[in-house]
Amino acid sequence: MAYPNIYDDDKTEVTLWGSENWGTISGAAAWLREPDAYRDILLLVTESGMHWDEGPYKAAVLAAIDEMEEWEEHGTAYDKWCQGVQDMNDLHSPSLYTEWNQATGESNFIGADQLQKNMKIPKYTPEMLFQRDTLNWFYNFNWNGATRSTMTTVVPDTIELLELTAVGDNHGVAKCDMGAVFVPKSALNHLTCNGGAEVGTIFDGEITFTPGNKFPWRLVRDGVKFTYEDLCGTRPDDY
Repeated sequence: MAYPNIYDDDKTEVTLWGSENWGTISGAAAWLREPDAYRDILLLVTESGMHWDEGPYKAAVLAAIDEMEEWEEHGTAYDKWCQGVQDMNDLHSPSLYTEWNQATGESNFIGADQLQKNMKIPKYTPEMLFQRDTLNWFYNFNWNGATRSTMTTVVPDTIELLELTAVGDNHGVAKCDMGAVFVPKSALNHLTCNGGAEVGTIFDGEITFTPGNKFPWRLVRDGVKFTYEDLCGTRPDDY
């Protein structure tokens, strides 16, 4: 059938009943004789998206197109920026950041309190920010809690997946999801005898929290629990 519309001088054609529904023709004819029949049809096709010039269907499609074009503009700008940067390592180098404070629900400048103490602003890498956030989450929501009479503030020893990032004559440094870990010489000797102690070596270790030190965590005595001899530089979950 064809019905007049308010947008142009032509009539809009739409199929309401096909040949398989001939039995409904009499009822359809009676409905079309109603005074508002064509207005009702216009509302139906508009809301369903059959009429492109109006209605929520057009708005949703246009919004999706705008979003795709915006992402394309961002991607083009990013590619252009990358072409002008000779060394991308600066993206992972220590820098100044703000971070989300889980306690206050606000974004704070990380170095504000340190700046007041010694006029030095600590710099962090993006990986270090993730480590801080993970540690804060476990501290606030997993390890500690409050009741009417007590408030626990504990950072328990924990076994984590560690990766050596530096190896010296007297000690080494590893990293885990919650920060840097001091690795004593005795642990390096143990690793050397059990697959090697090189940068990239992966092992499970029991660590204890040491606030105020250069490295927030330390491998406990006899803390090496498992070594991955064939996974140097590759995390076990990558296999």
